[in-house]
Amino acid sequence: MRKKPKETYTAEDISDCQFSDPSFLELLEFRQSPFWFAIKTSRHIGIHKPDGRTCNWTARLLTADKRYIQKCLGPALDLGRGVVGFDEAVRRAFEWFNTGEIQAVANITKPTGRTDKVNFCPIGSTYTVGHALKDYTEWTKIARSEGGHYNNLVLINFHIVPSLIHIPLEDFNALHLKKLALQVLRTPPKYGFAERQPPVDPETLTPDEMRCRKRKFNSLVTILRMAFRHAWDNGYIESERPWRCLKRISVIHSPRTVFLTREECSLLLSYCTPALRLLVLAALYTGCRVGELGRLTVEDVGRIGYGIRVGAFKRSPARFVFLPDEGMAFFLSQCKGKANRDYVFRSDKGAIWRKQHTSLFRRAVDQAKLPRELVFHGLRHTYASDLIRSGVPLDMVARQLGHSSTRTVTDTYGHFAEHLRERLIRQCFTELSEVNANQSRLMRSELNSLWKTVQAKDWRDYANIPLESTSPQRSYAQTSQEILEVFGA
Repeated sequence: MRKKPKETYTAEDISDCQFSDPSFLELLEFRQSPFWFAIKTSRHIGIHKPDGRTCNWTARLLTADKRYIQKCLGPALDLGRGVVGFDEAVRRAFEWFNTGEIQAVANITKPTGRTDKVNFCPIGSTYTVGHALKDYTEWTKIARSEGGHYNNLVLINFHIVPSLIHIPLEDFNALHLKKLALQVLRTPPKYGFAERQPPVDPETLTPDEMRCRKRKFNSLVTILRMAFRHAWDNGYIESERPWRCLKRISVIHSPRTVFLTREECSLLLSYCTPALRLLVLAALYTGCRVGELGRLTVEDVGRIGYGIRVGAFKRSPARFVFLPDEGMAFFLSQCKGKANRDYVFRSDKGAIWRKQHTSLFRRAVDQAKLPRELVFHGLRHTYASDLIRSGVPLDMVARQLGHSSTRTVTDTYGHFAEHLRERLIRQCFTELSEVNANQSRLMRSELNSLWKTVQAKDWRDYANIPLESTSPQRSYAQTSQEILEVFGA
């Protein structure tokens, strides 16, 4: 029997592991199950801290029959029995992974990490859909933001690669697009390293699920259209048909609904680490994205106005965000003792905020028992919804957020303004009938009682009518009849 090669790891595999910091281990709460960090798929290093007398390194491995087996590697904190450092613990873990008895039952592994290319191996001289996508993503890696490029790769590899990748680009037509539409409808979403779920019957999809499928299909159409147009511009195909047959389907915009009340904000902050708490507060005071806050320097605070200067980010130009008094006081307090070019916010380890916030924020959300769908970007929605509900004009909110027009704000946050809309209608409507106006004054007590009766427990649900259709009343998209039939539109 051929001997399996030894498993190894690189510094990059463990660069983001917070277990390397003893102070982080001291702050871990007690629990019976270990805390885990994935070094490779199916291979983990962990901390077992059930009480104040025990804090041990442990390793975990997934077997071929989908069972986890574990091994204690030594003490992680000095509690009277010595201590094993992080690097030594990882070395011991891989020493155990490479023992003969473990390799005999171990599941296959591969380095963890993000998708970095289209899963396509060019064969032959025929220019295919795969060639076009490969060439296009090589360009987006340079031209687009890192996040936008990565999202394209994930969508391509999950939805397009399995069925369309080897089709000659000159032969691509609307029938292939219909095949993609059917595949998107039947394919459940996949999260992280979870296994693919079996296909579903499109007839069983809820309106929200259908809306998500339509938006996913539109995203894929946009990617294909850009890739095919890129190939045509570069002279790889003679016909315009491959990219001209790609038509999006109209769908009602799905507004943001995951945002926090002030009580929920306070609850979330109580479960954040010290550095994350400052970052969350900054987002709630400004509505800025995490990338914008991570690059904020001392010289950007309170220099050209009563607020902060936000540098150009992604496709948004630089802008100035005005602050309330408590927000201004907060930012100035964070700048004390720092030089002009210093970053205002840093992580708990003193590093520049990049992507370390993700797991920390997710853990705080779980501990606070807030909606699991809430991500850091939801704080931006919280900021906007609070301003709109308080009566700030939409164009002002758009400028604070860095949007070029009010359309995005209206589509995304307009439904949060129901209380404001109600108040303005009641106050601003010009008297039409003296008889009815007098009647309303006589019925004041009854009308106030009705108003109190219809108030929702949560202001986010006020006057909210669920949409029963995913199609807008009027469509400007020139979608083919075949695709409309697929989506039941």
